[in-house]
Amino acid sequence: PLDAPSDAPLFAGGKDVFGRTPRCRACHAIVNALHMRLTPRLEELKRKEEKRKLGTGSAARKIEYGVYGDLIETQVGSVCSAGDLWRDRVVRKECEKIMNHEDEIVGIYNKWLKKGAPGKGEGGWNWNWEMCHRATEACPEELAMHELEEFDDDGAGEASERRYRSEQTPERGHETDGMLTVTAGSYYDVVVKDPAVNFLVYTAFPDPDGEHAEFHASIAPALAATQKLFDDAGLGDVFKIGMVNADNNDVPPPYGMVTKTPSVCLYPANNKGWPRYNTELNDGRLTPFDVLFFVGNTASETVAAKARELMKTTPDDVLRRKSWDHDEL
Repeated sequence: PLDAPSDAPLFAGGKDVFGRTPRCRACHAIVNALHMRLTPRLEELKRKEEKRKLGTGSAARKIEYGVYGDLIETQVGSVCSAGDLWRDRVVRKECEKIMNHEDEIVGIYNKWLKKGAPGKGEGGWNWNWEMCHRATEACPEELAMHELEEFDDDGAGEASERRYRSEQTPERGHETDGMLTVTAGSYYDVVVKDPAVNFLVYTAFPDPDGEHAEFHASIAPALAATQKLFDDAGLGDVFKIGMVNADNNDVPPPYGMVTKTPSVCLYPANNKGWPRYNTELNDGRLTPFDVLFFVGNTASETVAAKARELMKTTPDDVLRRKSWDHDEL
């Protein structure tokens, strides 16, 4: 879609299920509109120019100044009046603000042409990054590094299965089972937004009558104990563990596909665009030692080093506690 339709679910600050602000959504709408209005015409014009230069006579030698410039400036300058952008008042207002960077947007198209008009993914070209981060700063790095197609399914539409569920966003710092509470609507703000925090996310299915009840009962105490170890070590501000209740929340791409099984992943500090997934969950039967081992191999250096240290200094009754082993009780 060109923009987030009015029936797409929105959350605090007008953000959508991907964490996009109205400004970021507007930039994506601009890029998509120009892909339909401008890009095909530039590609056709480029083909004609290349064919002309292969010919003979004066026409082939003629230098055409501004052959692309007029077309680019006209289409970029009028993009906010494109039907789908104009009809959405919020997107239209943000589009008009983004047009303060009109010269930079025109420059991105000239840059694209000089690179040979690469297609999606060719030569590392990413329209989202170039237009919505580099040129306009409309989207943060964590959102701009993804391909635009990843934002197509925003939860709007007639099919109920496309609507993403989210619990109401809790107060800041609210915990569930010893971990920060994360919802689909708060995912970006809590997990991704702060580059300085290593954030481990547990996507849980805690329903006591559900298929994954034993998984949750086994792993949750180990995760909570690990958070406490970092809190006691004075690193609770740079390492956090959060839980998404996937029985009630759908975490959409680009942060995760709507899943039917539990998962654990870590978003390392200063590299939030590359979450690391734990592929050895052992049906949830992890001890704090296992969690620390994962953190020690995936987090930023300060936190990873502390995890390795805690593996050596934490008493065994805490470090290797098996919450699922009822014989221990």
